[in-house]
Amino acid sequence: MEGKVARREKANSYTLNATVRYTAANRYQSKETSMTRLKCVVALGIVFLFIGCPARSLFPLFAEKDLVFNPSLLGTWIGEGGKETFAFQPSKAKGYRVIYREYKSGQSPTDTAVFNVQLGQLGKCWFLNSSPVEESREYHMIPTHLIWRMWLEGDMLRIAALESDWLRDMINGGKLKISHALVHGDVILTASPEELQQLVLRFAEDSKAFPNEAKLSRKK
Repeated sequence: MEGKVARREKANSYTLNATVRYTAANRYQSKETSMTRLKCVVALGIVFLFIGCPARSLFPLFAEKDLVFNPSLLGTWIGEGGKETFAFQPSKAKGYRVIYREYKSGQSPTDTAVFNVQLGQLGKCWFLNSSPVEESREYHMIPTHLIWRMWLEGDMLRIAALESDWLRDMINGGKLKISHALVHGDVILTASPEELQQLVLRFAEDSKAFPNEAKLSRKK
């Protein structure tokens, strides 16, 4: 079993612009292209390193009919410690364009990333779906989606991602059946939005399914 440090290092590839990689195709990339991609993955990997190892899905959690736009999410949210900000802006199709900025020192951000985020309500619970802003132009790169449990309480926003380790253990232990594929030992969900909704509703209140809750406060 991998230790916590090793799993956190792997989380660099489980980001809001996580992708499914095909190793055979990678062998034929130029050194320059590979280095450019590595820089992008590392830069975006730090964005949600603190949330653990989010599970990845080939399909979004929501269909267009499920989307909800809540203007209360708009604005800038600050992470604990004040070193990260998340600016929610309106975008097309009842969604949000989220700009992440990290500040290590000084007034200027040291890292920036942009994501598409969609909101929906399932039962009494609220969820977010996030994905890359721009799809990769390379045919061997497939953008994936991350699924988040969300709580909005006035000027406090809490989010927790569906956990990859928990999902793998549930599937391997025969406690959960859902469409998926194994890529380098990691579970990639291939389930339809309807199946995904059934999954998150079933385990919405399970702290093992949605651990590592992050707390953000509204910038005033």
